[in-house]
Order: sequence, then C-alpha cells, then structure tokens
Amino acid sequence: MARNRYIQAVQNYNITVRSFPGNLTAMVFGYKPKPNFSVENEAAISKPPSVEFGNPAAAAAAAAAASAAPAH
Repeated sequence: MARNRYIQAVQNYNITVRSFPGNLTAMVFGYKPKPNFSVENEAAISKPPSVEFGNPAAAAAAAAAASAAPAH
C-alpha cells in the first residue's frame, strides 16, 4: 500500500517537473525527475513474514538468554 502511494507520488512529481509551466520553475530551482521505485526480487518481498503463535514464554526466555549471553 505504501509502496503504491510512493510510486504515485514520484509519478506526479515527475509529471510536474516535466510539464509546462512547472518545468520552468523546476529548472530555476534545479529540480530533476526522480527514478521510480524498483525491486530486484519482487517475489521475496511479496511473501508475508511468518508469525509463530505457539509458546510465547519459551520464545521470550530464549530471546532473554541470547541477549544476556556475553559477546566474544
């Protein structure tokens, strides 16, 4: 959802920067068209994260033990 809003905002900005009379103002202030958002591996980010609702006490204990362990 946020990615689509970002892409739309970039497209609107680029249209404004390239269209008359906005392009005259853009040239004066040094505004340049921005690249669109792109992802190298679309399949990797389209997969939702896995969530475990099993035993939260065991997961919390493991996380606490890992953070309390001294670093080498």
